[in-house]
Amino acid sequence: MAKPAGTPTFVFWRNVALIVTLLLISSCSSIQFVYNNVDYWIRWKANDYVNLDRIQKGELQAALQSFFRWHRQTQLPRYADFLTNLADRVDEGGLENPQLEPVEKQVELFLNSASENAYNLLLPIAAQLNDEQVDELQGNLLKEDQKKLKKWQQSPEKIRRKRDKQIRKESVRWLGSLTEEQKNLIAAMVSKMEYNPMQRSEQRLLWQAKAMELLRTKPTDYLDKLRSLLLNPEQLWSPQYQQAQEKRKQQARELAKQILLSTSPAQRSHLSNTLREYAQDFRTLASQ
Repeated sequence: MAKPAGTPTFVFWRNVALIVTLLLISSCSSIQFVYNNVDYWIRWKANDYVNLDRIQKGELQAALQSFFRWHRQTQLPRYADFLTNLADRVDEGGLENPQLEPVEKQVELFLNSASENAYNLLLPIAAQLNDEQVDELQGNLLKEDQKKLKKWQQSPEKIRRKRDKQIRKESVRWLGSLTEEQKNLIAAMVSKMEYNPMQRSEQRLLWQAKAMELLRTKPTDYLDKLRSLLLNPEQLWSPQYQQAQEKRKQQARELAKQILLSTSPAQRSHLSNTLREYAQDFRTLASQ
């Protein structure tokens, strides 16, 4: 699920496209509130990146309304069916041999569908940004990147503790209380995972520079090129960064499999119930 205003298209909407994922890890009690108010939050957050004029603000609001109308009517029912199917598989013993790759691919398809729709609506707004707005956008993106980099320039031990805490929190959300074995599995994976904040920052800045160049120079088919950058930022990744990201992905997948294999009957019941609660929330939202 994210990455609005002049940014809605370039950075902010990369994150907005992750709404599915963000909702899936939100608490069930707040998911409907979050979804029903996320468009207001996007417009408010837009001001952190660039000041839009009155016409641009109106077009942004219209684009958001169109996106969420489409998303509510066509996508949420698909998410609900998907989660119900996962819950059925859990109840039928699917965790005895968990297959995570198909689940990852389906979530990726959901995200790509949302992303493409969002960019089709928002790229025309990006085309209206003048040079002053592009300068403002790039400056704010740089400030944000420096803030993120500073946040992660901590001692390796502090970063590991933070990651361990985050993974435990999300695991508890889905499974309930964790066993000591599961806590140890998380700690072991976190201790092995490498993280290079400078490398990540370099890739982010490379992407931003390319996007800003397209906005300023407006070459032939530049909106198509921007759409390609948004849908496939990996095209700018260095081989080293690609390798590091794939390694982290494999480590996370292996940890998830180990934890799922170690689940108790009570944890599997908790997981199934949580999946069904999310599915019901999505159906309720789709009907509103």
